[in-house]
Amino acid sequence: MPVSKGATWPLAGRLPLPLLVPVLALVVFAAAYACGPITWQFGYVPLFWIADAILTAAVLQRPMSEWRMLFVVSWLAIAFANQLTHGDPLISAVLAGCNIVNVLLVACPLRHFRLDARFTHMNSLLAFFALAAGPAPIVSGLLAATVLYVSPGLPYFDTFIHWYATQALSLLVILPLMMTMHAANFARMFKADELLTTLAVIAAVLSTVILNYFLKSYPLAFLFIPAVVLITFKRSFEGGILGVLITCGYLMGSTLDGAVSGALAGHSLRVQMIVLEIFMAVMTLTVVLVGAALAERRRMEQSLAAAITHAENAREEAVVAKNVAERAAQTKSMFLANMSHELRTPLNAILGFSEVMKDELFGPLGNARYGEYSGQIHDAGRHLLDLINDILDMSKIEAGKLELRRETVDVCDLVSGCIALMQEQAASNGIELEQSCMCETASHVEADRRAVKQILLNLLSNAVKFTPAGGHVRIDAVRRDGFVVLSVSDTGVGIPADALKGLGNPFVQVRDDAGATHKGTGLGLALVRSLVEMHGGEWRIESQVGHGTTVSVSLPIAAEARVAA
Repeated sequence: MPVSKGATWPLAGRLPLPLLVPVLALVVFAAAYACGPITWQFGYVPLFWIADAILTAAVLQRPMSEWRMLFVVSWLAIAFANQLTHGDPLISAVLAGCNIVNVLLVACPLRHFRLDARFTHMNSLLAFFALAAGPAPIVSGLLAATVLYVSPGLPYFDTFIHWYATQALSLLVILPLMMTMHAANFARMFKADELLTTLAVIAAVLSTVILNYFLKSYPLAFLFIPAVVLITFKRSFEGGILGVLITCGYLMGSTLDGAVSGALAGHSLRVQMIVLEIFMAVMTLTVVLVGAALAERRRMEQSLAAAITHAENAREEAVVAKNVAERAAQTKSMFLANMSHELRTPLNAILGFSEVMKDELFGPLGNARYGEYSGQIHDAGRHLLDLINDILDMSKIEAGKLELRRETVDVCDLVSGCIALMQEQAASNGIELEQSCMCETASHVEADRRAVKQILLNLLSNAVKFTPAGGHVRIDAVRRDGFVVLSVSDTGVGIPADALKGLGNPFVQVRDDAGATHKGTGLGLALVRSLVEMHGGEWRIESQVGHGTTVSVSLPIAAEARVAA
């Protein structure tokens, strides 16, 4: 279980257990003997019963495995002090047990709910005040009143009230001061850079003491609370504790000296002491709650400062990452441009020589297989050139360097030209190409002719590639709401629904039923998507497995170009 980190009280927090046990026993005995337990003679009134507060502070700063030992030695110390005061060992031992019950009813709930580990938090303080003013002194008071009623026959109710007041008020006054004070912070108050302010607020408290001393006939005790709150604001818990000690020392001395004036002057010393303890408890409560609020504000300020620092660091890291990404993109674009140039030069030579060989311009090759092979070399070279062009175009789009050259484009004429270019490839695959242009009267758009042509050829190439022999591919052009809509439909294998979302991203390809992918880079649809978006248009794919696919692109008749992402 966690131990309290709310204080740095050296008695319990720092001593090893073998040394703590005798020291705690001695301190508890001295406190009990000096204050005295509740007495059978009502003329005796203890100043404070501070033994319970000392024991509670000690156990809250130690693990529960050590509690049994600490409670046993403290019980023996209190019982021995009681016996020296009253001489009855049995009653002394039982009353000491009532004190242990009082401590247990405060310490156990705080430890069980782990509130002692953050004693300066508002929830922990409120829970402590509820326990110290409620069940703990009530239960121990009922037990003590029962013992003293049976023997030596003291009045039950008066004994209970007296015990409750002494135990509750002492816990409420002493324990918060012990649990919220940090020795290091207390010493820091008197360092050179803090000393002037510390002396000023101490002087404010002392001034209140002086006013009350010389003007006893006036009710000026209320001035102590704002003075103590002021020193708490300036010096947190430790300053408030110092103010409380100064104030309580003066008030207690005045009470014991018989110098009380006003409404309390005619009452017994016991009543005066109870009223004084209530006033001290209120002052302590004020100091602790104000200190807790200030501590919470400091924690929030520190959290906010840490969040701001983290955000600034993240922003700097994002700027660095952006610069690195931009440099990487530039490097990639330069690499692709250089490589495409280096690849195109020998590739064009391969295409040229293979075409010469395939057409047998300088005579027969001698064997039919050579003609077949040269044709395959030429087809593979053309495919490789298309891939290089796609990669280069995609890199330009990603780098934002591909510019549209707008002109008036006749869509129907462009559709017919693309159909003518794809006719041979479709026929060799046993596929029929169809076209329908329903916007002859207004088929012109402001667009980049080369880009629109590339869009149509990519869509037609994909449709032919994924359509089996005997199928057909159809391209339609219609005008609709300020857009020209181009749709390429096929009767091919179709695309599964779960694969549609990824299409249009670079290097994404769809596998067929056998799990194989068709040749290509997966850049065809990515280029279509990017070019359409650069024109300010939209695209859409509809497909059904086994029934075909339709890809539609909408190009505005006259629209501003969008910058590619």
